[in-house]
Amino acid sequence: MRESKSYMCAFLVGGIYAAIGQVFLLLYVSILGPESPYLMALTLASMGVIALITYTTGIHQRVSAWSGWGSILPFNGFACAVADMYEKGAKDGFKGSILNVIDLVLWVIGTGALLSIVVGIAAFFLAA
Repeated sequence: MRESKSYMCAFLVGGIYAAIGQVFLLLYVSILGPESPYLMALTLASMGVIALITYTTGIHQRVSAWSGWGSILPFNGFACAVADMYEKGAKDGFKGSILNVIDLVLWVIGTGALLSIVVGIAAFFLAA
């Protein structure tokens, strides 16, 4: 029962972050037009600003404690997770902080690469 609540919280928070990103994207499309090459960059930068605000005010830490992975996987949550890892490693000095951040980034990239491979293989066999 506890796992299902954890999954629901992660899904809810991840969905809220995704909706915020979608609102930014729609705002920039209405201002710049759908053909602008800057839409995604502005959307990601806006999500980064949201990450900065929520992290420095302590909101992200409270939401992360409640939702777990739901607040880490979206872009702004990932930026906050990097900051968390840097702070946790600070007790070991600068080298510990950097190693923690590198570990997190490589883990996320590795997981994403594995998922991409699995989806690519599945798509290849399903399309055949």
